[in-house]
Amino acid sequence: MADAPTVNGAPGAVSATAPTAPPAPRSVPRSRFVRWWIRRGYEAPLPRDPARWSDAFAAVVLAGASTAFVLIDLDRATRTVHHDPDGFGVALAVVACAAVALRRPAPVPAALVALLASGVGSIAGYSMTLPLIVALLLAGYAALHSPRGMTILLGWFSGTVVAIAATYGSDEAVVGRALGAFALGLLPVLIGDAIRSERAQTREARELARRIEELRDRDVQRAVAEERLRIARDVHDITGHHLSAISLQAAGAGRVTPDPVAKAALERIHGLTTEALGQTRRALGVLRGSAPAALAPSPRLGQLDALLAPARDAGLAVELKLKGRQRPLPDEIEVCAYRVVQESLTNVVRHANAGEVLVRVEYGERELFVAVDDDGVGGPPRRHGGGLDGMRERVALVHGSFEAGPVGRRGWSVRATLPLEAAT
Repeated sequence: MADAPTVNGAPGAVSATAPTAPPAPRSVPRSRFVRWWIRRGYEAPLPRDPARWSDAFAAVVLAGASTAFVLIDLDRATRTVHHDPDGFGVALAVVACAAVALRRPAPVPAALVALLASGVGSIAGYSMTLPLIVALLLAGYAALHSPRGMTILLGWFSGTVVAIAATYGSDEAVVGRALGAFALGLLPVLIGDAIRSERAQTREARELARRIEELRDRDVQRAVAEERLRIARDVHDITGHHLSAISLQAAGAGRVTPDPVAKAALERIHGLTTEALGQTRRALGVLRGSAPAALAPSPRLGQLDALLAPARDAGLAVELKLKGRQRPLPDEIEVCAYRVVQESLTNVVRHANAGEVLVRVEYGERELFVAVDDDGVGGPPRRHGGGLDGMRERVALVHGSFEAGPVGRRGWSVRATLPLEAAT
């Protein structure tokens, strides 16, 4: 009899062999330097800062050129102290040029090292023309990025080094050569300091212009806010109080009068003044910049039936004709059209002595046409108020056209065309 399969050596159990893991990939042999390079995180071939890499490259190139100048010794005839090229001179030239690699993180130490190395090499009699030029350029760069106090010290040091290098070992016209060399060493520092001062003045001028602009904007906003508050106070004191008084008196008279017709008229007056008070409060809230005013809904063309009801209750035969595809329009268009109809009906009731009024609203694809025609006395009212001017201004704000005038011998017509494309 065959033996039963086993699990972990136990007889009678089913065998369950664990899946074998795939073989690990063979590691590529790497040198000790490559492993150290990867451990330090330098997998990228170049440093993260390209500017420092360019400075290091420039330092290498300048060091090579300076080494060639020291070894060739081209300006031997112009020097008062002579020394044959050797390793010490090459080392001084390399140190002076290697400071270029440190000009961004440490501009002042880099300039001091370059000046000191090139100055020592010049005094020792080596050909240090190129390293000295590099040192002067580093001094100017350090002055460009250093405060005024450090710049003064750097200028004195640079001028002194160049003066000593130029006059060491010379017996003729020492004072003149020293002054000229000192001025030559001081010149790059002065140029760098001048550029730094000009940049600082430019930044200060920009900051001052920005502050002036901010103050001007604040003054304008403050003036606008104060003017809006003044208008809100005036409207509240003049219109709000009067409307409140009218509403209260109409409500009180309606409760005590026995005449049903007069009572209905007084109730309508009370309702209209209450609605006007609500709209006035919402408008004043906008002027004051209060948060609750933003929650108040704007009047829409869908509320025209409610707008025409008071005029119908006053005895006018008001007809509303809607033409075109009715759809929601931008808020400024609907508010403008609603206010045109509202003001036109108010003028009809106050001035026209009319019996019939026709309100037309035509929805077009590119414009909205609103017209209010009546059969009243025609012609403008004797006392010219702000109603027509207000309607004309509202229509102009949405880039529309407005017309108002008599029609024939009897009647008055108000027409407004509001473009829909300009609003969108």
